[in-house]
Amino acid sequence: GNDCVYMSREMAESDSQPHFKSKLGLVLSCLGCVVGTGNIWRFPRIVANNSGDEGGLTFLLLWAVGLWVWSIPILLVEYAVGRYTRKTVVQAFCEMAGPWAQWMGVFVAFVVLASSAVYSVVLGWCFYYFVYHCAFSLPSTYEESKDEWEDLQAGNYTILCHGLAVCFGVLSIIKGVKTIELVNKVIVPVLLLIVAFSLAWSLSLTYAGEGITYLFTPDWNVFKTTRVWVDAVTQNAWDTGAASALLLTYATYMRREDGVVTMGTLTPLANNFVSLCCGIMMFCNVFSVLESTGYDKEHIIPVLKDNGPANTGLTFIWMPLLFNSMSGGRFLAVIFFLSLSFAGLSSLIAMYELLALLLQNAGIPRIASAVIVGVVGFLLGLPSAMHIAILVNQDYVWPFGLLPCGLTFVALVWIYGAEKFRRVVVNDYSLDDWTLPRVWKYVIRFVTPTVGVAIIVWWFVENILDNESYPEWNDLSSESLAIVLVQWAGALIIAVAVNFIYVCYWQRREQIALQDSAEDDVELSQSGSRTAGKHASPVDETTPLIAHTLPLDEDKQMQKQSRDASV
Repeated sequence: GNDCVYMSREMAESDSQPHFKSKLGLVLSCLGCVVGTGNIWRFPRIVANNSGDEGGLTFLLLWAVGLWVWSIPILLVEYAVGRYTRKTVVQAFCEMAGPWAQWMGVFVAFVVLASSAVYSVVLGWCFYYFVYHCAFSLPSTYEESKDEWEDLQAGNYTILCHGLAVCFGVLSIIKGVKTIELVNKVIVPVLLLIVAFSLAWSLSLTYAGEGITYLFTPDWNVFKTTRVWVDAVTQNAWDTGAASALLLTYATYMRREDGVVTMGTLTPLANNFVSLCCGIMMFCNVFSVLESTGYDKEHIIPVLKDNGPANTGLTFIWMPLLFNSMSGGRFLAVIFFLSLSFAGLSSLIAMYELLALLLQNAGIPRIASAVIVGVVGFLLGLPSAMHIAILVNQDYVWPFGLLPCGLTFVALVWIYGAEKFRRVVVNDYSLDDWTLPRVWKYVIRFVTPTVGVAIIVWWFVENILDNESYPEWNDLSSESLAIVLVQWAGALIIAVAVNFIYVCYWQRREQIALQDSAEDDVELSQSGSRTAGKHASPVDETTPLIAHTLPLDEDKQMQKQSRDASV
């Protein structure tokens, strides 16, 4: 029964598979996987872009709802599948949903690969700002800070820094979970301390209350905008890592004593709290600096949303100004961008680890797998490093791609059986964890897929019908419907093709090889038995030589036993 299955899994776990050495290492590694530039760079700018004239609370409410109806239900699946199967995302889909479901795992892996190419470019910006402010003083005005940002984008340093980010990511995964756990035990606490200190300082600024008031004031008109719903759910998925299989990969290093329901609930809550703190910090900073120079609310809001293409420079323009207002601010700015670099690196490590494990399980050595991932990631990210407009496009297409990725995890639960999954994979398999409640079964079967499908369909329809708010749907611009569909379709075709080739060719070849090997073993065994018989001591001719006898049908076996007895 299940006890035998659990015992065999536990033996495999203790004997061969590496795992996290401590609960602290597990928690900090999972936090490090998702806490990084997505919280400090992406979240504040997405909030600013989706805030109305009155404020940003409407977006925050949708973002919070997305946590409970989308991110947490899917993360519980990821953690549970990773710990139970201890396999890569592609192999996990094969085991849980059958060999023809592997294309879903390949699609998820492709989205992670494309996302990592964007992530390494942004991480390179963090490296640049760390080195730059080690050598040069902080800007004192908004204009100076914006010029620094534009100088970075106009030069070639983005390519160099992108390459450095890729190299650090590759070096960090060569030794697997040991390196990952050690790195995260250091960098995650340092980053959280810096964020806490920066938040406390920003709250003490003169006009900080104006920023908080704006951030937490609703503007109900934005409810009618599809983009707000899309950004709210996809930002929450990006924040928490939901549907990216990053935490599924880390969960393969978990033991039965490590609670998946606990981790799948508390980690995204902690991560979203960090994001909210970063948003408060940024809005307090922007309102304080601009109001002190004579700006009013009507003029601050456009500035808040205009910091480079798609507001990509919000953090890099305003954080140096915040630190410039502090005593010893330059030192703190250097520590901040160093910590942000490390936190971004920990997330990039998780992406590279997922991809390297796929190659390693395909028979490629670990070091070679890491190098291949780095080379491919660098080449894919090169256009984004050279042209920020391409980065804006990629940062739109692939975070949005987490919605169809989430639906693949829902499909996995449907195929396996939601109640069976809840009982066998989670509750019965866990040794020290919260019980996964029955309500999760209904959320993952009905609520989560309804949310995902409804948002995608609504977004498709609005893109086609509303030419004023969106670019022409068939125009291959950076944020059009067509550019998203083309790239998604490309990823889907690759995923299905890989699945088809594996099942129809590679897997069949493996089965034939195993069958040939088994036949060779039988022939070798028979040959050895005949040779042994020649040199054996004489025995009674009526004695059955079981080792020499091939399996017989049941009737023939009974007849033979009857003849032996009569003799």
